[in-house]
Amino acid sequence: MTYTITNQWPGGFQADVRIVNRGASAVKGWQLGWTFGNGQTVSQLWDGSYTQSGAKVTVTNASYNASIAANGGSVSFGFIGGWNGSNTAPKQFTLNGAPCGA
Repeated sequence: MTYTITNQWPGGFQADVRIVNRGASAVKGWQLGWTFGNGQTVSQLWDGSYTQSGAKVTVTNASYNASIAANGGSVSFGFIGGWNGSNTAPKQFTLNGAPCGA
């Protein structure tokens, strides 16, 4: 799993997220969750849908990228967000409710 800030400007940023399945079985449908540490907000997301409640964000697959192939298959999505003060990357993520590495 990688979370990369690809562009940043005063008050806003763009990030790309890539989920890699290192397991032996395909993932059929996914939700990725994380909690922002500095009050960041998501304002627009592509290749999935999102909900945000306070600092907690949950991203759900789109219909066309719901499956992640086994043994290194991956999916990606990106978003535009807002920040104020500091824009550090989240440290902990969950995939379908289970902790996953960044």
